[in-house]
Amino acid sequence: MPALLPLLLPDPRDLRAERTPVAPVPCAARPGTPFRHLEGPCECFFGGRAPEFPPTAGAPA
Repeated sequence: MPALLPLLLPDPRDLRAERTPVAPVPCAARPGTPFRHLEGPCECFFGGRAPEFPPTAGAPA
């Protein structure tokens, strides 16, 4: 049974990689818009997460 335990538990290195923030990536499916993917590369063509508008600094002065 102890030999199977590493196969059933996730690798801690993988968990750290998931929490590492990445820089916003432009949406490849909507290149003319300001949409960005905050979680990583665009996966819109494969059913991935939807893009978001980049954060703004507030209302224009």
